[in-house]
Amino acid sequence: MKSTLLRYFIVLLVLALALGALWLFIGPEKFVLASLGDSASPAPIGGYKVSLQILAMAGLAGAAALIAVWSLLKFLWDLPARLRSGASKRKRGQALEAMEDALIAASAGDRDKARKKAARARTLIDRPALGRIMSAQAAEISGDPAEAQTHYREMLDDEKTRRLGQRGLATLAYSKGDFDAAMTLSKQAYADNKDAKWAFDVLFGAQVSEGEWGGALETLASGLRRKHISKESAVRRRAVLMTAQASGLGGAAATEMAVDAAHDAPGFAPAAALAARLLSASGETGRASKLIEKSWSKAPHPALSLAYRDLQSGESDKVRAKRMKGLIKQNSRHRESIILGAEDAISAGDGVAALAALAPLAKKSKPSARICALAAKAESLCGNNSDARLWAARASAAHGEPDWSDLDPNGPAFAYSPADWRRLVFSYGDSGELIHPRHERFEEMKPAADLQSVEAIETPNAAPSASPSSGPRAQAPAANLTSPPEKSGQDDSVVKAPSPDLIN
Repeated sequence: MKSTLLRYFIVLLVLALALGALWLFIGPEKFVLASLGDSASPAPIGGYKVSLQILAMAGLAGAAALIAVWSLLKFLWDLPARLRSGASKRKRGQALEAMEDALIAASAGDRDKARKKAARARTLIDRPALGRIMSAQAAEISGDPAEAQTHYREMLDDEKTRRLGQRGLATLAYSKGDFDAAMTLSKQAYADNKDAKWAFDVLFGAQVSEGEWGGALETLASGLRRKHISKESAVRRRAVLMTAQASGLGGAAATEMAVDAAHDAPGFAPAAALAARLLSASGETGRASKLIEKSWSKAPHPALSLAYRDLQSGESDKVRAKRMKGLIKQNSRHRESIILGAEDAISAGDGVAALAALAPLAKKSKPSARICALAAKAESLCGNNSDARLWAARASAAHGEPDWSDLDPNGPAFAYSPADWRRLVFSYGDSGELIHPRHERFEEMKPAADLQSVEAIETPNAAPSASPSSGPRAQAPAANLTSPPEKSGQDDSVVKAPSPDLIN
């Protein structure tokens, strides 16, 4: 409307300018004679005298009148359409307001209002697809999956909304635990649209939830090709899936699958432990040793040190100690390497070396039960029986180590259930962190050291014996975990050192 008026104004302005120019050109006192007659009559004498200025003004007035009449007729002609357009705009405004109210009500948890407003928006707006989307989302947000599912199914009939309907139905099925339906819908959507990352997430999650490790591996490979997952996460997830699949199989296929998983993710201890166990059972101890060493260099774990220790049978203690030192060198500064050095010193009967190795770990305000048990054993080897009993008492009340809990005292390490493997796919795959189900369930742990001999130590007598020929038995002073103990000049078999500052 404004543009039309502007055009008319410009036309009138041009005419006015033309009139002004004509007026200046003609000048004042210019007249035109007009008379009535026909072509056969002679020219009249006299007649009517008309001013040229009046004629110009009359022409301008006629043009203005013509424009006004045309504008009126045009307005009357367009009036019905304008009325319909205004009503449509008001209707769309009301529909948008209803949609806004529906979303606000659904987000606030007002299910009844959200449903009513969504129905009103669907009635007002002349867009069936948008109405279904609005109603489905309002129902889903307000916690009515049945109604949302109905609207998503209606979307499947429209090519424009078919993919959105597939996504809605697949997501709802996955959230309800209907993994078969979720896999069917997401698999079809993933085949139709290579850019549908949601389909990859739903399909992979459903396959993992159903324990379909092989199908999940295929989906993971496809997702990596389509760049729906980072390479690092894909490698870790693949390692978990292959280890889970190998743990339920047997024979050469399981062995090679576990070996591949250990090669792909050397820091994934469950894969290395399983591969080493299967290789050792088939007599390939050399390959098992290399796998454990590589994994230890990335992420040491107590299960790997125990598996490495038991790889060779019939070897002497000296040869085994040398082999374990080689493993420690793969990652000498790691906590597990320090503990492994202390364990080897205890196995060799060298309590002094064990205490020296454990010193930085035992000085912590709350050492773990494993550290306390090893310290008790080391103190016992040094002859410091009272301190050994104190460390043993602390071991019974100290907290356990999550990594150590992965060792089942009655079975192999990492004895995960199917539910544990499902969790591990995402926890390790996405963050690179292990879960510890046995630690979470407070299940029995493998003893870190044999404390029965420590607990069986009798408390030494504080008074002289009744026999006059035998004096009181001297107790060896407590070993200091912060500095190497000194040997007594009178008795080399008993370690003499200052009292520890870690027991109190």
